Amino acid sequence: TYQKSRVILASFKHTIDDLPTNVRDKTIDFPEVGIDPNVFAWPGDRPPRDRLTVLFAGRLVPYKCADVAIEVFAQSPALRQHRLVLVGDGPDRAKLEALVESHGLKDCVQILGRKTQAEVGVLMRDADLFLFPSVRELGAGAVIEAMACGCVPLVVDYGGPAVLVTDDTGIRVPIGTKAELVASLKKSIETLVQDRARIVAMSRAAHARALRYYSWDAKALKTLEVYDWALGRRPDLPTFEG
Repeated sequence: TYQKSRVILASFKHTIDDLPTNVRDKTIDFPEVGIDPNVFAWPGDRPPRDRLTVLFAGRLVPYKCADVAIEVFAQSPALRQHRLVLVGDGPDRAKLEALVESHGLKDCVQILGRKTQAEVGVLMRDADLFLFPSVRELGAGAVIEAMACGCVPLVVDYGGPAVLVTDDTGIRVPIGTKAELVASLKKSIETLVQDRARIVAMSRAAHARALRYYSWDAKALKTLEVYDWALGRRPDLPTFEG
């Protein structure tokens, strides 16, 4: 299959690095994630408010590390003045609810359970920051959805999220132990909430990046470029962000 294919689409460089070396010259880094701008739309600059909303959206399973998000708030008196909303369901839910209870976080942390795609879009448009400490992500579509809504992402610098987020569109923290992730994310969010102008700038840049490269229309046009190359209509191999 590798040898007979005219072109190979692979998600992210870390995937391409695992492919046979003799097919690299026909392989394009082409993330599979995309967004519908009608569902995940930017509301414009959010109005100034004292209490910011930090959102987590994903399945409540161990590798998504929703417990890290809760621990970040538990260890920060400053962040307890703001709000953490967790969207999703899964086997970790009871444990996470107990964690909120044990840390006395009911006034600032909510676990909403499973929501529809449209409902998640509404929550992303209302939130200021998207906290996504997952340590095992192939595509991380939720990160691009949040960015499309102008919700500034904070992710682990590993796997898909590390590529989707850039320095001007969000924050990437080094992968490490759970304690290290909590400490680095806590510091990053505490710094951001004190710099609202930076949040606004990142929000605009995140929306622009998501729309430019990851809307389905943009990806369809990029796919046409791939077909043009495969059919010999253009000499240069397309690049996803080129």
